[in-house]
Amino acid sequence: MDNLSKIKKHSKRFHLLITFFMAAIPLYYLLYWIFINQLPNEIINVNTTATPLIPNHLPASLRALGLLCSLLPLSALTYGLMNLRKLFAYYNKGEIFSFEHVRLFRSTAKALVLWVVFSILYESAKSVIFTMGNPPGERVISVGFSSPELTSLVLAGIVFFIAWVMDEGRALSEESQFTV
Repeated sequence: MDNLSKIKKHSKRFHLLITFFMAAIPLYYLLYWIFINQLPNEIINVNTTATPLIPNHLPASLRALGLLCSLLPLSALTYGLMNLRKLFAYYNKGEIFSFEHVRLFRSTAKALVLWVVFSILYESAKSVIFTMGNPPGERVISVGFSSPELTSLVLAGIVFFIAWVMDEGRALSEESQFTV
């Protein structure tokens, strides 16, 4: 089996995996906000400090607001997954270098940057939603930037760099095709 056949085979698998994630992740967000009152605090507190949580249930209006806020990072994540899915579809067809590949890499890097920004906004909104029912003086807004966000930004920079290198490789390949 040659390398191109292996690339096609693995690309098909990644294409299917990404398609699964594109359906599963929005479903997770939806179920999280619908059933948040039934979830144990250990699950809810993954990215939020335990103390600011309201001891009582979130009303439907705050759950709906939480779901709406979660659409920000979800949209960036979905956009990035769509780009990766298209990229693997090209690889599955045996198309390796083209300007479209460069565009998809750049778009994926932009999606990562957007995901970081929107995640920070979402986590901040979540802290407000969870403490909205607390008495004055015990409401919290939490804005954070930590290792996962930094890692995502570094990864976005690397993907931008890969896009740049691929564009140079594509340009050299096109130039050599027309050289006699």
